[in-house]
Amino acid sequence: MKIIRSKQPKYPTLLKFAFSGENGEIPDFKAKEGEVVVRYEQGYTSVYCGLGERKDMAPYKARSAAAEGVRQVRKLERIGLSVILPQETPDKSAVDVACVEGLFLGAYEYTEYKSEKPKELRTCQLVGVKAPNKKINDAIAACQAACYSRDLINDNADNIFPERLADEARQICRQDGFSLTVLTEQMMEKKGLGLIHAVGRASTRPPRLVVMQYKGAPDKQEKIAIVGKGITFDSGGQNLKPTGSIETMRDDMSGAAAVLGVMKALAEIKPAVNVIGVLAAAHNAIGGAAFFPGDVYKSYLGKTVEIGNTDAEGRLVLADAIAYCEKNYRPTEIIDIATLTGGVIIALGTTVAGLFSHDDAMAERLFQAGEETRERLWRFPLYKEYYEAMKSERADLCNTAKHKKGWASSPTGAAFIGEFVSDAAWAHLDIAGTAYNEGGAKGEVPKFGTGFGVRLLLNYLGVI
Repeated sequence: MKIIRSKQPKYPTLLKFAFSGENGEIPDFKAKEGEVVVRYEQGYTSVYCGLGERKDMAPYKARSAAAEGVRQVRKLERIGLSVILPQETPDKSAVDVACVEGLFLGAYEYTEYKSEKPKELRTCQLVGVKAPNKKINDAIAACQAACYSRDLINDNADNIFPERLADEARQICRQDGFSLTVLTEQMMEKKGLGLIHAVGRASTRPPRLVVMQYKGAPDKQEKIAIVGKGITFDSGGQNLKPTGSIETMRDDMSGAAAVLGVMKALAEIKPAVNVIGVLAAAHNAIGGAAFFPGDVYKSYLGKTVEIGNTDAEGRLVLADAIAYCEKNYRPTEIIDIATLTGGVIIALGTTVAGLFSHDDAMAERLFQAGEETRERLWRFPLYKEYYEAMKSERADLCNTAKHKKGWASSPTGAAFIGEFVSDAAWAHLDIAGTAYNEGGAKGEVPKFGTGFGVRLLLNYLGVI
């Protein structure tokens, strides 16, 4: 979709914004948040988007309204749209940027496997924009990266396998400032990455550990590592998932998809930051070579792990990926992002992700990034009891808590990962509830893969 600026609308389809009590003579339209109506006026098709009360205006409301409006425009199958941006708003520049974000995020629809494709909205004309070009362009790059992440999540698991994720990384790392390392299953076994190797060994699509480096500020000491869980399909392994739970498990690589999205945006924007993107990619398959519940495996860090359940595999691949990254690349901060536990959905639902960290400053910055992007986070505790619950009588650790099933599954899962962090400041994002939307599209959140975390992490990095 192309974005152009203009002083006057040129297309016969208009997207307009209205505040409650200021919407004139439009029948049956109260301009409430999320409300959208279509009116045919003097040769124009006008799509009105409600923003609620002017006094309560915030950029995220403009983003959501623009997304709802452009979704309606797509239903009308228009290829050109003039967007009359809200005027006289607090922080007009931020509102403009949020509207542009909403246009890109709301126009997204995954139609790869539809025989009949809907018409694509090709051009959006911005009328009354005040935001600088760079702000607009960076926001577009971030949203395009989020949509790229959505595409990876939504595609067939038969197409998105560990080596394919490595191929995606190769494409991104062709840009200046990037370097790439890919560990094959043979290299993992030789180097002692026993956990990720065990998880992926039953599949005909073997595991990969992918490390992407972006050096946008080579003179700076700060290096932030973002480690994504990349289980390209999660059968549960020998602890097989039941019908009703297994069908959407292609989304278990959403963390890795978010990392790829972040790195893709960095390649476009080229900011002065240093970022290490790590993909812990494996297919947790059932088969004769599958790893066994009750067996003990050795991690890259040297700690031994008893397998309490083969369906708690995400923390295993992250453990080796984090330890390998920290030892060989020395990041100052590590953020892992993963569809880790069903428990976080019980606690927070599907609109907020879980945040775990011992570093208060890091946690606060992540929380604020979530508030600004509306990819929201809520912090959980990481008390010593959660670490103690992951101890094993047969090994150093167990990948499930020794208490009854389901006991504090999200904090104990995070605590297990924390056992493999040595010196870097660390945060864990559990996006199990926010990565995939089985309900209807709402605001900037589409149906199916959401791309959650891409804009959040780019904001945290200071890129948008």
